[in-house]
Amino acid sequence: MKIKSSKSFHKCEKEHLGKSHFEILIFELRNLKKDVEELKGFMNKSKGTLAVLIFISGLVATFIMALDYFKK
Repeated sequence: MKIKSSKSFHKCEKEHLGKSHFEILIFELRNLKKDVEELKGFMNKSKGTLAVLIFISGLVATFIMALDYFKK
């Protein structure tokens, strides 16, 4: 008993992508990897800068509230 399949599987004999296409794809993937690494570094620097600004603003707010408290 032979099972019939609606889709027949066959090996494609025609080459869809040549060696040059693969080289271009690999080059682009490496460039994307470099861009992602740069973006991660930039985001880490931005997080640190934001943390420092929030800390300084907290100190300034504390100083202003202390001045207002001691004026009374």
